[in-house]
Amino acid sequence: MNLASTIPTARFSALLVDGDKGVGLESTLREQGCSVRRVTSRAAAQEAIDTVDVVVISAGSFGNEEILDFAGRATSHAVVLVVTDNVELAVKAAKIGASTVTSGSIELAAAQITQLLAVVELKRKVSRTNSSMSVTAPSSGVVQRRSTPLPKEATPDAMEALIEAAEGLVPMHRFQRVYVDYALRRFGGNKVHTAAALGIDRRTIQRWARARAEQQQGQASAGQVTTAS
Repeated sequence: MNLASTIPTARFSALLVDGDKGVGLESTLREQGCSVRRVTSRAAAQEAIDTVDVVVISAGSFGNEEILDFAGRATSHAVVLVVTDNVELAVKAAKIGASTVTSGSIELAAAQITQLLAVVELKRKVSRTNSSMSVTAPSSGVVQRRSTPLPKEATPDAMEALIEAAEGLVPMHRFQRVYVDYALRRFGGNKVHTAAALGIDRRTIQRWARARAEQQQGQASAGQVTTAS
């Protein structure tokens, strides 16, 4: 029996920045498929922060400026969660792109981690899609296209919209609409195929499409009134 084959491979890398007491999230991160490095000092955090997918910071163990420094440095390449009871700190962290939990609830923090890892996974899919759309051969200058091209209008912009909705933790009904819109792009606007793929009623898609068209028409009319005035 190959022992290596029985050990699950971590899907994500995580940095847990907390004090000696900890916040109890290390096991949660591991359960979500993360390899976890836990650090308790500023120097150790700075050494590891540039090489991970997700950063979880316990605010009770460091000064506010240190926490904001950690979060600001990490948000350029990773998803960040700041666990704090300080509302002012939470607001500042959110302004630089970090997610926050202020209630002290481990369950709520765990739910946030699940959402953030879903964002990481979605970003990876976008990256894979972009990199596989075409490959340029330097020796010949010939562009080799995908053997199976993406369906009509399945653009990276549509997937970016999904990421923005996930990162913003928008209400579920709004996220569903963004996802349905992306699926419609994948199927070139074909509502029957989209509904079959998503397992929903075609009339639901038609209703959302009408609502979106009416909203866009209303915005256009408002813009014309503003220009005229």
